[in-house]
Amino acid sequence: MRELMELWTKVLGTPPSDQQFVIWLESHDADVVRHGILKAATKNQQMGGTMSQDHAVRFASKVMLTTDASREYVAQQHELRRTLREPRSA
Repeated sequence: MRELMELWTKVLGTPPSDQQFVIWLESHDADVVRHGILKAATKNQQMGGTMSQDHAVRFASKVMLTTDASREYVAQQHELRRTLREPRSA
């Protein structure tokens, strides 16, 4: 968790509360949290550094949710394809 907080501080400034990081890590893998933070930093740069902390937290959270949903969809598609390729028993 400390590494993610340090990343936030480096790319976005003052990090949100420890509790926010706990919530994120209970809900997402660490690589997804990292991805969300980096996407929020990119968005902040595109906005000229004007993103509020609340906006950055919400944006990062949405990226994390979208990333997880996308991964789940891809996993389901792979499972479906595998199922369709299996020979059917008579």
